[in-house]
Amino acid sequence: MIPAIVFVAFLVACQEADSPKTQQLTVEQRESAIESAMELINSNSTVEALAITSMLIKKDFDSAESQEIHALALISEAGRLLSTGDIARAKEKQLEALQAYIIACKQSNSPELLQLSTAQLAHMLQEYSTAIQYYILAHENVPDDFRASFFLAQIYMLNKDWEEAKRWISASLVRNQTEPTAILSLSLIEAELGNSLTAIELAKKGCQLNPNDPKLRFIQAKVLRLSGHPVQAIEILLRLPSTIKEDSLYQDEFQKCIDLTKGKE
Repeated sequence: MIPAIVFVAFLVACQEADSPKTQQLTVEQRESAIESAMELINSNSTVEALAITSMLIKKDFDSAESQEIHALALISEAGRLLSTGDIARAKEKQLEALQAYIIACKQSNSPELLQLSTAQLAHMLQEYSTAIQYYILAHENVPDDFRASFFLAQIYMLNKDWEEAKRWISASLVRNQTEPTAILSLSLIEAELGNSLTAIELAKKGCQLNPNDPKLRFIQAKVLRLSGHPVQAIEILLRLPSTIKEDSLYQDEFQKCIDLTKGKE
């Protein structure tokens, strides 16, 4: 690998020497710069990696590969900033990374996986309209991948749009019929829609696929409570590990079950 400082110097020199109508980097120059940046990212030298990629996109803005490595460097730098408690600057870097991913998607000849990465980052940043747009593109462009439709369903579940959530989780299950979390998600959606018998059977099926997962059992308890069986829900909740019981979501769900048994709801 050519040392990072050499690449920064090289790119700065090109920027200063060339006119605004500069020649693009050669394929070899781009690949070498990307390799150097990736090695720096992998070694947690995020400031140095970002120095390379920032210069790289100035010289090579229309390259999907350059924009993608720049996004990765920005995300890595955001992680470093978060570790120091600088939340505001970390968020700025994450938003810059999202824009770099969006540009990479537009420039790439095969953006399928880039679209999923873009959607996931937008989802994390609560940029839901962008996340939905790119999840749909990823779902359409990768016919055997169940993840985009699964995450779409989670957004609609969060917004309590149960019909749209059911549409997308069902699309996810067409592609992967044995994913426990997707089955439990559909179970919860059916319970919210009032389809209790279907919901209970789905919850049972999903938990059988991974019986030792406490998060699945928690969802099953919620399904039972929504379906009018708070006592059974409490029995499941009481068997969950202490790490789950300490969570505020658990405590809220447990109280709802108790209230139902006392006729408060």
